[in-house]
Amino acid sequence: MKTMKSILLALILMVSLSSVFAEDNSAAVFTRLGIDARSIGMGGTGGAFLDNVSSAYLNPAVLADVKRIELTTSTRQGMGLDRAQNAVALGFRIPTGYVAAFWNNGSVSDFEEYDGAGNYVGTFNNAEHALGISYAAKLGKFNMGVTPKMYISNVHEDTKTGYSMDMGILYHVNRYFNMGFHVRDLVSDYDGDGTKAPRELVPSIAAFPIPGLILAADLSGEDDFSSSRLKLGVEYWLGVRDDTEIGSSLSGIRIKENATWTDILSKTQAGIRAGVNDGAFSAGFGLRFKMLEMNYAFQMANDELLLNDTHLYSLLLRF
Repeated sequence: MKTMKSILLALILMVSLSSVFAEDNSAAVFTRLGIDARSIGMGGTGGAFLDNVSSAYLNPAVLADVKRIELTTSTRQGMGLDRAQNAVALGFRIPTGYVAAFWNNGSVSDFEEYDGAGNYVGTFNNAEHALGISYAAKLGKFNMGVTPKMYISNVHEDTKTGYSMDMGILYHVNRYFNMGFHVRDLVSDYDGDGTKAPRELVPSIAAFPIPGLILAADLSGEDDFSSSRLKLGVEYWLGVRDDTEIGSSLSGIRIKENATWTDILSKTQAGIRAGVNDGAFSAGFGLRFKMLEMNYAFQMANDELLLNDTHLYSLLLRF
């Protein structure tokens, strides 16, 4: 049976686990770290261009530009203090649009536990989960998307669940310019007790001046812009040509024919990227093949979101 001290600690952690991930006490702060190394390498931008299944997390409207079944997984290393973050997303086309599901997990392990007399009795772990199902569709030059989400909090032996809703739009101005807007946690109850996740409004733009080059900017405004963060990013892919098979971003491989595993590593491209997130520098690179994409990002510590410099690795499969 848990001691009174353990119960009190669990209750405190349930309300403010986010302070372990960052220096503020906002609910669900782990969901604002990002899950895609390509986006993170570009300063966390992507609300107007990231046409892969990770957009289920970032801006669900962009999913309408994804043309294949996609599976991605990512992990963040170097967070320190026994913290970890992992994510998985899977999506596929349906006749009326695109559907995707994702799981984003933040955890802290090896909390020390003491009994009422101050004696050490072992350790316990904590985990936070965000699970979402996204749907996106096209209407002319507009994409629209929505993501209902479930939050699950596990502290010691206590579990709480909550809900949330994300929505987004994307406008293809022309072949060389996109505009996006998404709202994260439009409505929310993080723990079933009425705790609100901070609503985040994110206008975004992306420009594609030449094939393979992307310039992007996102402005993240939390609690209706009571605070804000400017994100800027640039990316260039080597080996990209002005091909009709390439999507609106002019940087994606879009395969119409059926591919076999023997040619998975054909059509090689290499990408480099850099960005800033509220003054914190990030950079990364990627390798893209016909059905496989691997990305890496380095992200400097940020006083609000990250205590340490971290490394994010993403793997994307297209079928």
